[in-house]
Amino acid sequence: MNRSFWSGLTHHLAQVIYCPACQWWGRAIAGTTFICLGATISQRFIWEPQLKVGTTVNWDIVAPYTAKVVDVEATKRAMEVARKEVPLLYQVDAQATLRSKKKLAELISFGDRARLQVGVVPYFSTSWVSLDLQIYLRACSEKTLRQIEVSAGKLVSRSNTAPTDFRDRQVWELARLRAENQYNSFSQKLTEIRADYRRAQLSLEPVFTNGTKSILGLSEPEWQQTRSLSHKALIEILAGGLVPGLPAEMRLNRIRDRKAITASPESLIVAEVILDRALFPNLKPDHLATEQMTTQVVKSVEPQIITLAAGTILVKAGDRLGEREFAFLDTLGLTQRRLNITAISLVLVGVAGGMFVVWLAIAYGSKWLKMRLRLPDLATIAVVAIGVTITGVTLGGNLGLAALPFIPLAAAGMILGSFYGNRVATLSTLILGFWLWLGIELTATAYLPIILGAIVAAVFTNRPQTRSQLAMIGLLVAAVQAISYLILASFSGNLVTLAIIYYATGGLISSMVALGAIPYLEQLSYYPTPIRLAELANLDRPLLRRLVTEAPGTFQHTLFVANLAEAGARELGADTALVRTGTLYHDVGKTLKPEYFIENQMGQSNPHDLMDDPWHSATIIKEHVSGGLKLAQKYRLPLLLQAFIPEHQGTIAISYFYYKAKEKLPEVHEDEFRYPGPIPQSRETAIVMLADACEAALRSLGNDTSLEQSVEMVNRIFQKRWDDRQLLDSELTQSDLERLAPVFIRVWQQHNHGRIKYPALVQKLDPTGSAIPERADPTKTEFRAEVAATGKLQAPL
Repeated sequence: MNRSFWSGLTHHLAQVIYCPACQWWGRAIAGTTFICLGATISQRFIWEPQLKVGTTVNWDIVAPYTAKVVDVEATKRAMEVARKEVPLLYQVDAQATLRSKKKLAELISFGDRARLQVGVVPYFSTSWVSLDLQIYLRACSEKTLRQIEVSAGKLVSRSNTAPTDFRDRQVWELARLRAENQYNSFSQKLTEIRADYRRAQLSLEPVFTNGTKSILGLSEPEWQQTRSLSHKALIEILAGGLVPGLPAEMRLNRIRDRKAITASPESLIVAEVILDRALFPNLKPDHLATEQMTTQVVKSVEPQIITLAAGTILVKAGDRLGEREFAFLDTLGLTQRRLNITAISLVLVGVAGGMFVVWLAIAYGSKWLKMRLRLPDLATIAVVAIGVTITGVTLGGNLGLAALPFIPLAAAGMILGSFYGNRVATLSTLILGFWLWLGIELTATAYLPIILGAIVAAVFTNRPQTRSQLAMIGLLVAAVQAISYLILASFSGNLVTLAIIYYATGGLISSMVALGAIPYLEQLSYYPTPIRLAELANLDRPLLRRLVTEAPGTFQHTLFVANLAEAGARELGADTALVRTGTLYHDVGKTLKPEYFIENQMGQSNPHDLMDDPWHSATIIKEHVSGGLKLAQKYRLPLLLQAFIPEHQGTIAISYFYYKAKEKLPEVHEDEFRYPGPIPQSRETAIVMLADACEAALRSLGNDTSLEQSVEMVNRIFQKRWDDRQLLDSELTQSDLERLAPVFIRVWQQHNHGRIKYPALVQKLDPTGSAIPERADPTKTEFRAEVAATGKLQAPL
């Protein structure tokens, strides 16, 4: 590091130590923060055991007296047994139930269409062909049908009584049809029936691999019985619950076990086929409820108590302390607990080092941080750091690993990012993460997801404009924490399913904590959040409503200045939300005496001319700054917005009245006619000063003003402010001014655009020129004739 760095550092230290404005408040904030953080982080070293798990003991340790102690290992074994005995819990999947009912309706509807396709039996008169033969012939194979036809053709003599055997009866009935010369019409109709049946069977096969013949073979009463049976059975089975992965045999038994329902065997067979296709498991594993029950069961396990007799050797020389032995020793007070001065000293050094890094960034990194933090901002950062550290140590150190995912480290990144941007948030989050690592004894698997989630929150929270952005960042943090834990725990072999949900929930809770804490911290911080700035820019705010109604000319001036300043801020990368809201309030002091400012006089006489007292007039003009500050304080505007009121005028001279006074008293001093200041302390207030100075000059320019003339005038105003040392503390450079000038000109050109010169007649009828009278319609023949004859258009009477 060079000498200029150390000299600058010494200068800043001297300012902190000797500056009357920040001496006591700065010391109080730093001291309180150091004490709170140091005490919180080092609490685990205040009464630390010297004999820890894993320590090698060099002597025999015996029980000094008889005592009952908890056997940690036996208790863990009992807990593990209880954990394994907890059954997997299920919850009803309503969507699966609806899906099963919908599928059943589709299958039955499909069966209805297939049965309608094959037609309704009997197809012929049963006195002509028996019903069972009709059903058989429509479904039998071609080969079987040909064999029956051949046999019927060979049957010469037959009795008048049909045979009892079904096969003989088939031949007999077909032979009778031949004898009565009715076989041809029967055969033709049978061919159509068999074709329809085959088509219906083919359409059913993709859906019902088995049971297609049964579905088509049922009589209409049996089919209606099947429909009813299927509906009742489905509701009963789903009411009892159907778990996924059920073996096929057990699933079929569930379908068949319908004791309250009676039906024909054929209907039962078809119902089984339909239900097997329609049923979907409507119970899904509820891992969260199972884990919660497991946790409750494990907690209910009673500690395994054993009795240690006096003189019992607890640890032999040369052995390492295990968890079981450590619990015995700690219960008997043999772990040699005492103050760990070395660790506490290291913690205090770490806290002091982190605070020094933050102070160094604030003192030297205003350009890097893109803002200049004040004492209220340091107090805000301190409150967030203390709150997160205390909460983190309490959750992670005292409540165990189950509460660890709910450490609001990501909330700190969201809060500080909302106020000061992602750079302050990231730096603070890294330091807070280091401090929490010192204060909590954690594994990498447990702590790294929290650190990663907090870094993501800090990086992506860069003064968000809406609350929904914070909510989305909370979702992102939840995903990062859950996924990173899943990956780390999978590699280490210590994956706990419920912990994934805890880490995801912790990310969501962080965004809720941030959203809830920000409104309160806004009362402390010097920098308001963009969300708060948007609220304050609402024209229904009391102070702005007063400006609109009591000083309308000033309000119009304010809007134009706001347009100039916002465009300039965007060009230079300044805070546009801050610039626009600050500009809206920069001239609120003019509402106290609006008639003394020319933009509000509306053609009335100027009261300054009637007074003819430049000293008094200058005092009134300067009072719009002091009065504006009083109004801002009365309406509780944030300090950062209050700064726009005096800084937009800085210490410039009220030239008009100064020269008027100089005419009356040549010895008058210019300082009497200067604003009290201070000069702009930030780029934002400096931009508003320049926009305010250029507003009247740009408004006065005519449409025939050349671009070179307007740029020259703006640059002349900029140079005057520069030479008057008004921009000394604002961090604006000459190159910034060169970039601002064309932006101001562009906004002026957009605001002062020209208009089309409409004909006098059109202006008379419609000043906007949007309506053309019928007589002036160029498409009309009379219009063209009139123009050709007279060379002009006569106004109508």
